[in-house]
Amino acid sequence: MASDRLFQIIYTLLAKGTVTATELAKQFEVSTRTIYRDVESLSAAGIPVYATQGKGGGISILENYVLQKSLLTDAEQQQILFAIKGLAATSIIDTEKLLEKLGALFKNQNADWIAIDYTRWGNGQQDRRKLELLKTGILGRRCLTFSYFNSEGVCGERKVQPTKLIYKSKAWYLQAFCLDKQGYRLFKVNRIQNPAVSMERFDQLPQPPQASSEAVTKNIVELILRFSSSAAYRVYDEFDDSCIEKQPDGSFIVSVEFPFDSWVCGWLLSFGASVEVLEPTYLRKALVDKANEIISRYEENR
Repeated sequence: MASDRLFQIIYTLLAKGTVTATELAKQFEVSTRTIYRDVESLSAAGIPVYATQGKGGGISILENYVLQKSLLTDAEQQQILFAIKGLAATSIIDTEKLLEKLGALFKNQNADWIAIDYTRWGNGQQDRRKLELLKTGILGRRCLTFSYFNSEGVCGERKVQPTKLIYKSKAWYLQAFCLDKQGYRLFKVNRIQNPAVSMERFDQLPQPPQASSEAVTKNIVELILRFSSSAAYRVYDEFDDSCIEKQPDGSFIVSVEFPFDSWVCGWLLSFGASVEVLEPTYLRKALVDKANEIISRYEENR
């Protein structure tokens, strides 16, 4: 839509300063004639956009121009406030004054309708300090060192070049280039111990892979699980409604996909006798073996 393109042109000019009509035409897949018509439309609407000729010329927006709030719908204003609330929960930026200013600009003083806290119960301060430290490494392009427990329970020392923090499936992950493995890795932040920011800096890294990389998605297995009615609260905590089929006797059949590793066995054992694995059969055997190990350990200590 033309209105969407006009809005995006403003943001492009605010971000880049001066852009040629050819570059804008290529970006929005229209002709340069259309771009110049857009510039005329913006000027007519009071937006200080102008074009200059010659070498180094192009389309620009007046320096220090502030985007008017009238260009944002009420829904878009709410989305901006909500997004900043989410950032506030990470301690990535100091958002208190920013929320105040935007609330006043938008004439919306109801920015406290939602509270977001990504930290764990009882570990709030520790989690915030860790996220703040990781943020320092990412924004400053400084190497991080830390101890890390992998999914097999083995602890090792890591030195990485951090690129991004990712929040997915109730947990924070650090995406980083591991100097030991010479490749990108995802590190679960809860398993990172004793992190430290090094004085060693690094240049801009190549584009990292998608968060759902092969390291995360390999060995995917479909699980079919039966939960007793007493586990209802955990079933709805852990799974999407689309995965759950409630049975006439009050139990639940859940179909879900997970990477198959030692974590899956430990996670299923956390349900105790409330869960039965229906498929795959080899996972049933793995759980029996794990349960027998637990029984043997307790019998030895009698």
